[in-house]
Amino acid sequence: MPLNETIPLISVVIPTLNEEKYLSLCLKSLKNQTFQNFEVIISDGGSTDKTKKIASKYGVRIVAHPNITVTLARQSGIDIARGEIIVGADADTIYPQNHLEKIVKDFKEKNTRVAVGGGGVFEKHPLWLHLGWKIAYALLALLSSIFKTAIYIPAFNLSFKKEAFKRIDGYKTYLDFGGDELDILNRLRKRGEVYFDKNLICYPSSRRAKGGFFSIIVKHTLIDYYLNYFLAKIYKKPIIKGKPIR
Repeated sequence: MPLNETIPLISVVIPTLNEEKYLSLCLKSLKNQTFQNFEVIISDGGSTDKTKKIASKYGVRIVAHPNITVTLARQSGIDIARGEIIVGADADTIYPQNHLEKIVKDFKEKNTRVAVGGGGVFEKHPLWLHLGWKIAYALLALLSSIFKTAIYIPAFNLSFKKEAFKRIDGYKTYLDFGGDELDILNRLRKRGEVYFDKNLICYPSSRRAKGGFFSIIVKHTLIDYYLNYFLAKIYKKPIIKGKPIR
């Protein structure tokens, strides 16, 4: 039965690794959603802090696999998901009350949509990160409108139909960076429309700004992310081992 004729079940999948500082705020924002037909799955990569204890207080499902990458963690969560729609989320991100409601609406507007997503507004400190990403996501929205497909969607705000995800055989889990964004988007486009909703906004923490402008642009983005992504695509394994930002 098409999505526009049903109330779909959503599975929110959150990869975690030592997220005790942020996880409670994330789960609280999900608990208060206007759309309530959903489950939350925590896919933990071996946390040694109170992450799993915090998660258990919210009654979420927990799957634990020590020493796994974020892409493999997302895959492990989806493997046990019951929902028709998979909503990607990050533990350090806060989601507006109508976030899931908007996602369902976006999918119901067109049955040919296999994925939807939007941007993120980072905390106002540091100011350069806040303003930089606001400009970047405005540009992405414009380009996505021009080219009639999403150019880029961050994993913390990417949702897709589980059926479409299965048809492309899930994530390429050897892609330590970019596997849950660049690669999966490229393959989902072959199955239907990937829609960028400029009004689908969430609020990630600014921990990605640790080390300053040079660190986030050169080290994290150009080296850890893009260089590792393209090398891993060639050699079918991660070449540069990135460290989680905590």
